[in-house]
Amino acid sequence: MLSTSSRLHTFMYATLLSVVLICATVHFTDFVAPYLESYGANTVTYTALIASCILAPPASILLAIYSNRLITIQEQLHELATTDPLTGLLNRRAFAYRYERESARYSRTNRPIALLLIDLDYFKLINDRYGHAAGDAALRVLSDHLRTTSRFGTDDVARWGGEEFAVLLSDSGHQSGIRAAERLRRQIETLPVNFNSTTIRLQASVGMVVCRKGEALEAAVQRADLCLRQAKNQGRNRVVAFPEDLPASPDSGASAA
Repeated sequence: MLSTSSRLHTFMYATLLSVVLICATVHFTDFVAPYLESYGANTVTYTALIASCILAPPASILLAIYSNRLITIQEQLHELATTDPLTGLLNRRAFAYRYERESARYSRTNRPIALLLIDLDYFKLINDRYGHAAGDAALRVLSDHLRTTSRFGTDDVARWGGEEFAVLLSDSGHQSGIRAAERLRRQIETLPVNFNSTTIRLQASVGMVVCRKGEALEAAVQRADLCLRQAKNQGRNRVVAFPEDLPASPDSGASAA
């Protein structure tokens, strides 16, 4: 969909093109009128017909080229504004928009949604041992896997920050959310990251919550983060779902890498 500024640019371009066509038609009329009058032809009718045949096709082609280019630029700008540049996943802003949409649908249809927070374990060790390029490669491998295994048009996946990812599962309650989280955790264990003739293995901790009706994204993420912290504190590479015997305060318990 074109933005207001893009629509304005298209309107201005079409207006200028119309002015050029009118001026060209006027000059063309002055040029051919004497010849038409000498044959007793209707100057206005024939001039309009000839001008339309000569000028309309290239004008339509120019307008189509400009509109197509404008749409392409608009799509590129939209992609830059809504995706993470390293992984190509949704960024926080785009994920928040998707969450609001799914939350509203949940309120209307009573079909629950679940939120997963996935954090790579020992990611700092990967960066320290193999370099940040290896860490970026690990993030891209995990991102590709999350993208390909998510249900197209149903689930939403975002890079939440650093080595943390958020997954929004539509039509998923407590048990289905736990099954999806555990399935992803086991799959991540098998993902090979090939970097400079070295194969790096990944592990991840996952926090899972079923979102409440009308719950703000920030509140849902806070609950999922509590679960994620408990998974880290219990030894990592595991799934913890809310509700659990969690600390009452978000500040309780140190966050582990």
